[in-house]
Amino acid sequence: MKKELYFVKLGGSVITDTQKPSTPRKAEISRLLGEIQVAREAKDFQIILGHGGGSFGHFPAKKYRINEGIINSDSMKGFVETQNAMHNLNMLITDAAIKAQLSPHPFTPSSFAYSSGKKIVGGTLEGIRNSLDAGSMPIVHGDGMSDSRQGISIASTEEVFRFLLSGIKPDKIIIGTDMDGVFDSDPRTNPSAKLIPVVDSSNIDAILSSSASGAQKVDVTGGMKTKLETLYGMVKSTGAQGYIANASKPRVIENLLMGNHVECTSVRL
Repeated sequence: MKKELYFVKLGGSVITDTQKPSTPRKAEISRLLGEIQVAREAKDFQIILGHGGGSFGHFPAKKYRINEGIINSDSMKGFVETQNAMHNLNMLITDAAIKAQLSPHPFTPSSFAYSSGKKIVGGTLEGIRNSLDAGSMPIVHGDGMSDSRQGISIASTEEVFRFLLSGIKPDKIIIGTDMDGVFDSDPRTNPSAKLIPVVDSSNIDAILSSSASGAQKVDVTGGMKTKLETLYGMVKSTGAQGYIANASKPRVIENLLMGNHVECTSVRL
């Protein structure tokens, strides 16, 4: 019987201190990798793990305006600094995954894919498929990409996931953030904000046009609105179960992987 496959993203706001450049939250990283291992031991599934850039990738990417392409003589310097920062964070995640005995296999997106106009348009998935077949846990992340239209650009982890769908079909996609899900207004500034428990074809257009506003932190890949829009597109194209949940709360990711109910936003057709 074929194992179920899950895509899981650990948001940069959860695994790093977004107010301080290149500052990991090591305890949170260890906790989350431990939760994944507990769930995988209890329920045998495959997983592709992704993580955001947080205070590692986003600071140099914003400073050098990488998502605008090659715009001046410092652009390539900033591009390499961004990639190097993401590599450093990826190694921290990989080390924690090794300690959690998750058989990690890191993949740098810019080494297997390329973009055009800020969208990944091609590449190869053979390495990741082979890794899954071997029983490993591929790890991907947001990355600086070679871009045929503007020279360079940034791909979010959600964008990398979207590209993976061209040849790899997940049963569940979990986007772990530092919020309980999608709200009708910003809960950080509005104490009366209400969680939207389900997003589907009946309300997606209204939500995208009026709420799910972008994040207030430094984020060059888009905030909650972009995350929701991309996740809904992935759910629509695959039929997978989608979730936006609070990974900063203990056992939320573990319970979602186990199929247990948690307070979050469920994204479906």
